[in-house]
Amino acid sequence: MTTAPTRRRPRRHSPAEPRPHPATHGHGWGEDGPTAEELERERLWERLVAQGWRAEIVGGRIVVSPWTRQRQALLVDRVGDQLYAVKRERGWVFYQTWAVHIPPLRGDKRLPDLLVAPPDCPRFDDSQAYGHGTLLAVEVCSEDSRHEDHEVKPAEYARAGVPLMLVVDEFATPKTVTLFRDLRDGAYRTRIEVTEGEVLELPEPFGVKLDTTALFAS
Repeated sequence: MTTAPTRRRPRRHSPAEPRPHPATHGHGWGEDGPTAEELERERLWERLVAQGWRAEIVGGRIVVSPWTRQRQALLVDRVGDQLYAVKRERGWVFYQTWAVHIPPLRGDKRLPDLLVAPPDCPRFDDSQAYGHGTLLAVEVCSEDSRHEDHEVKPAEYARAGVPLMLVVDEFATPKTVTLFRDLRDGAYRTRIEVTEGEVLELPEPFGVKLDTTALFAS
């Protein structure tokens, strides 16, 4: 008597949880890595950045900003020029595409126009630094970002532990440069504003006098 071969039912697998992408599974995400929701948001953020967009994550939501205008990029470059000597002497790094992790949400990040940090700055992951390991965050205002640059971002960078923040505002009358410093208990205790033509002293470890006349030159 012959026996017909038994057909095995295909084994059903439950959907597997997405595995964390190596670029997003850094120390800051903990041992288990990002959740499925966090991972989906991170991958979308990475795709936007790869396509050339200036994207941040604020309050768990992706925020895409307009392209940087030539004048704004020029002001960023001029700030960098005035910091370059001390940056080179001390072996620091200028970043324009590395974000700062903004607590308390794990994925929140801001992308300063210029970030100054030592090369061994502690990282939340490959895309964002821990603020307490940085030295200075610089924001150059656009016409539409003045409120956020002056009021919202200082609170975020202070919460992140960034010791110094600089806001360059060419749309103020007169033009201004504002320094936020003396970080204590998650807030900047001192705000120093100078107008075009005045000198702004950056404290140690910079010890640099910013020439606002040269900064705002036509």
